[in-house]
Parts: sequence; C-alpha cells; structure tokens
Amino acid sequence: MCHLLVPFLMLRLYYKTRERLGRFWSAEELAQITYTSYLTLIMEKIGLLSFLEDPRSFEEVKEFVGGVRREDVLRKLLEVAVKGGVLQADEDGFKVDRSGVARVKALKGQIDYFEDEDVVYRAAETYLPKTAVEVLKGAEKDRSSPEVALTYYWHDKSSIFKLGREMLLVMGGKGRLRGKTVLDVGCRFGTEPALILEFLDYDCRLIAADFYPQVVDECMQKEVNVNGEVRRLFELENVSFVTLDPYVKEKFPLEDASVDVVYTFQVLQWYSSVQRIIEEFSRVLKRGGILLVGIPLKKTDEVTAQDVFYALAGGYRGFTVEEFKKMLKRAGFTKIQIFRSSFVVARKK
Repeated sequence: MCHLLVPFLMLRLYYKTRERLGRFWSAEELAQITYTSYLTLIMEKIGLLSFLEDPRSFEEVKEFVGGVRREDVLRKLLEVAVKGGVLQADEDGFKVDRSGVARVKALKGQIDYFEDEDVVYRAAETYLPKTAVEVLKGAEKDRSSPEVALTYYWHDKSSIFKLGREMLLVMGGKGRLRGKTVLDVGCRFGTEPALILEFLDYDCRLIAADFYPQVVDECMQKEVNVNGEVRRLFELENVSFVTLDPYVKEKFPLEDASVDVVYTFQVLQWYSSVQRIIEEFSRVLKRGGILLVGIPLKKTDEVTAQDVFYALAGGYRGFTVEEFKKMLKRAGFTKIQIFRSSFVVARKK
C-alpha cells in the first residue's frame, strides 16, 4: 500500500503545480524561488534594495545595516541575491536589479498554488525582517523566538506542510506504524501530533516532544476530534509529552530502545547539534526501528538562498544528501532511502 500511496500523493502535488504552472517544478526549483523571494522581501522591508539603487560596496552595505557582527551572513545574503538575479555585482559594488526583483516576485506568484501560501508569505513579511537585522547584529535566535515561532505557526497551517507530513508518514507505511510507539520530535503547536494520530486512526502510543517547554504546553492544548468528541491532546491516554534539550547536553528523558518510530519534520536544519540529536534518535529507537525525517537536502555544498534564510531566522544551515547520509550511518542507521531530497527513511541496525 505504501508504494501505491506515495506516487498517489506525488500525483496530487504534480497536478496542483501543473494546473497553475503548466509544468512540474522540482523541489530544488521551488525552494530556490521560495527562499529567494523571502530574502528579497527581507531586503526590501529593511530598506536595503532602495539603498542599492546606486552601486554600494560591502562596507557601505554593512554601515547601512548598522552594528553588523555577522559579516559572514551578510556576505552570503548579498552573494545569493546576486545568484538569484535580485542584485548585480561588479567592481563598483552591489546594485539592485529591478527587473530581477520583478522576475522573482512573478515566479513566487506562480508557485503560490496552495490557496493559503499568501498567508504564510504575509507572516514572513510581518515578523522576519526585524529578526534578520537582529541576527546580523549578533542576536541569538531559534525556533522558540517569538517572531520565528509566529511565522512557523502559519507554516504549520499551510497545505504544503500538511502534504509533506502526509508523504513522510506514507513512506513509513501505515501498517508498519499502527500500534507502535511513535516519538514526534518537533511537535510545535500540535498540528503534527494531530495529523499523526488521525493518519494512524489513533492506534499508536504517541510521544509529542519539542525543545521548548512553552511550545510543549501549547501542544498539549491542541483540540482533536476522536469519534465525534472534541478532546485536547493531554486528555488522551495514548499521548504523552516531553521536553528535549536541543543541544543534547543532557540525554533525551527516554529509555534506551523504548520507541519504535522517530518522526521529525523540518526541524534538524535549525540546530548545530544535529549529529548528537541523530545519535539520540538511534539510542531511543529499538533495533530495527524506523526513522522518518523531513528535511531540505541539497546536492552540493554551495550556499543556497535557503541556507541564508535559515541563518537570518536563527537556524543553522542546510546539508547535502551525502553529508546527511554520513551522519545517519555514524549513528548506526542503515537502509537509508532519500526521496526528492526532502524525505528520509532509515532503520536502526
């Protein structure tokens, strides 16, 4: 059934994109357009594009932003903006390319094939420019920072995130996941645990986990419909909650070999401790246990718009396919399958 449903879900995505775009876009193309548009939005909102109507040196750009301590991130922002056609660069410095900006915005408009994507974009417009400037000035941000959390609150409600989570579950196989103990790492505000429970017909023991106690508290209050009765997650006997240390200074508060499945979607790229987190996944999984990961992977180590976006939002960076495979193998995972550079299935030895 799993082999039948994965193509079915891909066809759903194919026809939605084909209907609006006239062709199927690869995951890499969609990511490049989406995150270049987000970076363009940030530069526009902080006044950088207007400042670059005339050519400016890097030092002038740094002075315009003011108090920059993360010169590396600022340089990467300018570099990917040049690669994305938003800026031009020569010996005179950096200059905005208005035709390139218009082209990026037009492409972003074309790929907003899910009716709620505009809401996600508006959330990014509202909350992320200020965060980006603060990060450039040296502020420490992460997924729990208010502006970032609010943006991802809307992301979690988007149809494209829902489809991605569904595809990752389908790759695990409904028959293989039902009746098992599932650790959901990155439960956020409860949308993901609710989807997992619904997908498995509430036939599992679910451990909803996140790295921030306030997020776990919000998750506990998520309402779900169980056989026609509205209940909150904390009221369900088969659901428990746990807060994890994102930097793994302390082990996860779970016993060795105590879960059958670890599920995590769009989380690992936020943390420099990703190898230690993966090793904890391996420790708590039973022998032969399944790891399901949703993560944007890339084919080469070239810096992408997505990498810079995560850096400006307080995240870590993207990983190449081969780099991520090596991390999984070091932690004792085998039979690693990667689908469309976004969905990973692996088993513990």
